[in-house]
This record gives sequence, structure tokens and C-alpha cells, in this order.
Amino acid sequence: MTSRTLTVKDEKSCDDVIQEAVRTIQDGGLVVYPTDTSYGIACDPMQEPALERLISVKKRNKGIGVPLLFSDIHQCEMYHDFESLERVLARLFWPGALTLIVTTKDAIPAYITGGRGSAAIRVPDHFIPRRIARELGLPIVGTSANLSGGETPFEVSAAKRQLGDGVDLYIDGGPSSAKANSTILGVEGTEEPLNIKVYREGSLSVERITDSLRIDSDALRFWTNRIIYPDM
Repeated sequence: MTSRTLTVKDEKSCDDVIQEAVRTIQDGGLVVYPTDTSYGIACDPMQEPALERLISVKKRNKGIGVPLLFSDIHQCEMYHDFESLERVLARLFWPGALTLIVTTKDAIPAYITGGRGSAAIRVPDHFIPRRIARELGLPIVGTSANLSGGETPFEVSAAKRQLGDGVDLYIDGGPSSAKANSTILGVEGTEEPLNIKVYREGSLSVERITDSLRIDSDALRFWTNRIIYPDM
């Protein structure tokens, strides 16, 4: 089947495109969409066959799980209980280019997390994925719209070159202003104050994160003032 492409110029004129994307996802289809970082590829993560198809189209390792994008933090709370420092990070940097690694509730099946009991979650600073997630009443898969290890798609043409007709619907929102994917953080520790662990530095710099935390009264209560990395 030949894929379709719909163009969105601004939020005021996107209602029909959002509804088409929602219908496609509800029917088990795949949708490529713009974000505030790279283009993503979505399906309904609660439909296991749709997720298996997405993983196959991307040639992605099934065992590593997939990230999820949400409409807002309230939708996230259906799937994760935010602790003190996580809530501060969400307040400061969502919507935005921050992905959090968090423990998951039972509402997220193991096939989404790769059996890890944790997931990568984000509220992006772009109306298209947030509106789709809101209309669905569910998060959408937020992995980048490329072949695994392939060119990062900061415009829809890069996604089309790699995924072709394996996708049902492409939403062209123009080129992204970003040059990197989201920054990935996790909160570590069992007692406050807690550490912040950097898994990947992306569009949101660690310097900006640190500067923001150091002037936030809640962060100063909950954070050790340490940024650590996976090899530490």
C-alpha cells in the first residue's frame, strides 16, 4: 500500500490531520510526525502487533523497548508515580527536549519496556504529537523515524528515504529547528537528596539543566548537586 503525506502549516489548521493520524493509529497503522527534535514514528503502543510492525519497519532490536510521548504530565501519571526530583525536572523542562527514564506501573506492558520495568517518557514541545496523544487518550511511540542506526530525520524527506511505504501516513510539519535528539536523564537514589544521571546529552544541554536546577528552591532540596554518567 502506498503511504500518504499530509502537510501541516500551523496549529490552527491541523485538526483534520490530527484526526486522520488518530484514526490511522487506532486502526493499527504507523504515522510519522514532527516533534521539537527529530521526526518520530508512532503507533498505539498498547496494540502489540502494531508495535511489532513498527519495530520491523525500523529494523530495531525488539529487546531495547521504545520511548513514549505524552500529551502532558497528567497523562504520564497514569503510567508512572513521579518522585520529588523527577517532578522538578518535568516542571522545569516539559514540554521540551528532556526524556526521563522512569519506573513503570503495570499499565505499561513488558513488550513496550523490553522487560526492563522502566521506560523512556517525554512531553515534547510540539503540538502535533501532544494533540495526537491527547485525542487518543494514550501515549504514542516516540522513537525516531529512521532505520535503526540510520540518518536522524530532522525533516520528513529523510524519514521517507529510509522507511518508504512501510509507513501508512507521513505528517510534514517542515524542517525541525533542532540539530540533535532529546537529552535523556534518570534520577538515582533511594533517599533524598538524589543524583541525576545523564544517559545521553542532546538538544537540552547539561549546562542549561544544571543552571536551572541550581536556582530552583525545590531542586536544591531534593538534588545532591551531582550530575553522573553511566560509566561512573
